[in-house]
Amino acid sequence: MSEPLVLINLFSMPAEMVDDFVGQWEAGIAAAKNAPGFRGTRLHRSLDPDAPYPVVNIARWDSVEDWQAAFDKYFSGPGRRDDAEQADGGWGAVSAHPALYSVAHVTPDPMASSDAHS
Repeated sequence: MSEPLVLINLFSMPAEMVDDFVGQWEAGIAAAKNAPGFRGTRLHRSLDPDAPYPVVNIARWDSVEDWQAAFDKYFSGPGRRDDAEQADGGWGAVSAHPALYSVAHVTPDPMASSDAHS
């Protein structure tokens, strides 16, 4: 595979939770940053306060297997980081919708080419 896979994870949550969610993002993914195949992430926040998915994570992974192993270890099942928070009302209102994608088409940034600056 020439390019990493792209994980697009849409998060839905009440508007009043967005600031805290974004503020705690780095701590929430700290363990996964050293997982095999992890290539980085960018967290995006909607400019529309009424967006159905006010926060979107876009991450890159080397393979489906690498992502699944990290997901299973850090984000699902017993012992995951947010179990205690959900039990006491912490992140129970946050809903994640992750899916892996491969690049189907690329339209280059016209401002990135040397011709655009001539």
